[in-house]
Amino acid sequence: MYHYFPDKRAFFAAVVKDEADRLYENTNMDDVTGLTMYEEIRVGVLAYMAYHEQNPEAAWAAYVGLGRSDPVLLGVEDDAKNRQMEHIMSRINQLLTELNTGMEPDVERHLRVILHGWLAMTFEICRQRIIDPTTDADKLADACAHALLDAIARVPEIPEKLGEAMSTSRL
Repeated sequence: MYHYFPDKRAFFAAVVKDEADRLYENTNMDDVTGLTMYEEIRVGVLAYMAYHEQNPEAAWAAYVGLGRSDPVLLGVEDDAKNRQMEHIMSRINQLLTELNTGMEPDVERHLRVILHGWLAMTFEICRQRIIDPTTDADKLADACAHALLDAIARVPEIPEKLGEAMSTSRL
């Protein structure tokens, strides 16, 4: 298999990217009918943790071992975080449409920065769970979901209806 790649590092990066693609597919739902935003986030974080439990070698290599320092692999991780951020933004935009409201460009820019921070925190929580799988996945997923909703609700000048929906977890 290596002969298709310039070196082992490029091969490993392709394997990690393939795993990241599979992980994205397993953790993002197209149909969220009947789920609140809180439930959707929680289910996504739990799916992420479950995927790592089912694929411990890949998770360890990508998020604990070599993947923590290799610039190519860090780029794959950045791409994965950007895809997750765009997925969250698409859900927020759906909610804004349902609430018949919009968001100013400056507010959206700040929200994107906050989402990147939340994703970094959540990836680290999941990485810590890879290192110590005895931690309670349900409690960690609850904390991640609440942290995201709280962070969205606290974005300065977020549309009032969206902030209220996030703080009450009603959508």
